[in-house]
Amino acid sequence: MIYTGEEALRWKKLRDVSIVVAVVSLGLAVFIHPVFFLLAVAFGICAKYATGKFKRWASGFEGEYQVIEALSRAKCIKGVLLSDVVLPNMRSNIDHVLICEQGIFAIETKAYTNAYFTIDDEWYMETSTDELVQVKSISKIAKRNAAMLSGFIRQKSKKRYFVAPIIVFASYGVVEGIPTVPVLYPWQIKEYICSLPKTMSKQEIARLSDLLASYSGHVMEVGEL
Repeated sequence: MIYTGEEALRWKKLRDVSIVVAVVSLGLAVFIHPVFFLLAVAFGICAKYATGKFKRWASGFEGEYQVIEALSRAKCIKGVLLSDVVLPNMRSNIDHVLICEQGIFAIETKAYTNAYFTIDDEWYMETSTDELVQVKSISKIAKRNAAMLSGFIRQKSKKRYFVAPIIVFASYGVVEGIPTVPVLYPWQIKEYICSLPKTMSKQEIARLSDLLASYSGHVMEVGEL
């Protein structure tokens, strides 16, 4: 399973257990001893914290699943989609790596709902008071992941491949300005990829996907190679 899905399930289980213990403790506080009320409060707080974590990870998983779903229906794209890719010595994962006839793409998926504004690689989020607050640069993250993937492939295959970064907004977030990395919604991925020239052979796609398969949480064939 994709890492975000695993984390969502883990926090959901913790939330459910905490709720049960909190309810039982509350009952014991009423019928046995008031000291159990402290335990009920503690597990109530734990349940609230776990609920927030669960919603965050579930939202991320839903966003990544939307990318998988969109590409599963893209008949003009023939290749392999690898999800939750973790390369050696890499602190975080690459949400998706698409290896297809049009090239290699490192896809960074975000389930954001706010409005964002970009100036080159600087990203700003619009707050509820219409202020712009600088946030972590998503385009820099996408470029870094693409560069690391390109370097890893070159090291292993002894051949240089360009990896194109893509950002996918899987929720209702809006990006204004001119970002340095393409920002798409899931339903735009097919049109964007299919508009590009074909540069990869079936043999290259198979070889590179085999190379990355062991570092991936989920592998799916796209189209028919």
